Amino acid sequence: MGKINLPVLTAAVAISLALLLLGQHFLFNQHTLRSWEERFADIPGVAAAVVDSTPNGLSLTLKLERETELRETYPRILDLAAKAGVSFDAISIQDDRGPVLSQTIYDIHYAIEEGIATGRFQLMADAVKDELAARGIDDYELWVDSEFIYLEMHYGPEQLYQVFRRGNFQPRGRAV
Repeated sequence: MGKINLPVLTAAVAISLALLLLGQHFLFNQHTLRSWEERFADIPGVAAAVVDSTPNGLSLTLKLERETELRETYPRILDLAAKAGVSFDAISIQDDRGPVLSQTIYDIHYAIEEGIATGRFQLMADAVKDELAARGIDDYELWVDSEFIYLEMHYGPEQLYQVFRRGNFQPRGRAV
C-alpha cells in the first residue's frame, strides 16, 4: 500500500467542504428569496413579486393588480420590506404605462415635487387635477400621507403607480 499524501488529501477535503458549503448557501439563499416573494404576493393587491439579491442588498420588483388600492397596499408592502431588509429605494413597481401616462407623469411630476418642497398639497392637487382633466384622464387617485404621496392613474389599457417620498422620511423599524 502506498503512502497517503496528506497535503493533497487536505486540499481535496477543503475544496469539497467549500463547494458543499457554497452550494448549501446558494440553495438556502434562493429558498429564502422565494419565501419572501410568496409573502409579498400574499398581500392583497399584489399580483407578483420578485426579490433579488444585489451587491447593495435586496431589491423588490412588484406587479400590482389592476384595481389595487395603492394607499392601502403600499404600507403593507413597506412593513414586509422592512422585515425582509429591503429599503424603500430598492422597491420598484412595474406597471403598464404607455405613451399617454408616461408623458403625463413627466408633466405633472414638477407639481408633485413642488408640493413636496413647499408643503402646499392643495395647490399640487389642483395643478395635477387640471393637467389630467386637460388630457382626458379622469380615472386617477392622488393622496398624501405623512410619509408619501401616492399616485395611481388609469387610461384605457394603460396604468401607472407611483410613490413619492416626502421630505426626510425614515424607514419604518429604524431609529430616527
